[in-house]
Formats: sequence, C-alpha cells, structure tokens
Amino acid sequence: MKVKGILLAILSVMILSCGTRKTINKDELVGTLNDYTTKVDGNTALKQAVSDGVLTDLQGAEDIGTYKIYVDYDKQTGDLVHIRNVEKTGNLRDENYYFKDNALVVAIVKSSVAKAKRIYLNKGKIISSSNIDSKEEDLLLTKAKRFQTEYKDN
Repeated sequence: MKVKGILLAILSVMILSCGTRKTINKDELVGTLNDYTTKVDGNTALKQAVSDGVLTDLQGAEDIGTYKIYVDYDKQTGDLVHIRNVEKTGNLRDENYYFKDNALVVAIVKSSVAKAKRIYLNKGKIISSSNIDSKEEDLLLTKAKRFQTEYKDN
C-alpha cells in the first residue's frame, strides 16, 4: 500500500512537471513592446508633467548643460507610463523609459554622437538589447528606477 502511494505521488509529479509550458518568443515580445511604445507615444489622453533644470559637473561647481524631464501618466489611475529625459551638454541625449503595470519594459537612448541604444525587459529581466554594454545597461536601469521612485514619491 505504501509503495502504491509513493508510486502514485511520483507519477503525479512527473505528469504535472511535463505539462505544457508556454514559452515566450523573444522576437514576438520585442515586437509587442515596440507596438506598445508606439501606442504610448501616440496617446494624447495621457497627462504630462514637465520639469527642467541645469546639469552641473560632479563637484556641483560649474554648469555643464540643461535637462528637461517629461512624465506621462494615466489620468484616471495615476499609473506611470513614460518618462522622457532630454539632456543637452553640447551633445543631445534623449532617454525614453516606458512602463507597463508599474514595471520598466523598454528603455531607448538616442544621442547626437552614438547609435540608438535599446533595452527590452520582461518581468524585470533584460530579454534583448542593442548597441549597449552591460555597464550602461545598469546605469539606465538605475536611472529608470530613480525616476520611477521620484514619480511615486510625488
């Protein structure tokens, strides 16, 4: 009787573990995220808040440029949808962070001196990136988290 119970338990585990698992096609997900960014960029129903200021050197002694931050959010729910950070320091740097369900899903950086850099995320994990090294990926993810925290705190 004990042996039958153990065999039944093992058989159950094997059947459940061999069940169908939905695999995520990375290319399809990137395409879906690109569609999402296009939809967000064209959504005129979003509420926008704008702030700007001066960028200084690391010591805070000298002005080295300006920044302007655009925050787009859903009027009804208050959910953060998009942050655009534009920095001018002699070169133009245009960073776009897209959020869905309170999570960063896409980060795109365009610059006057380099190719566009892209990061695509699913459930907090990078699933695809282009023209970017791991150090700058970490920088962008940290920056996005900081912007998101600032939005939630205000």
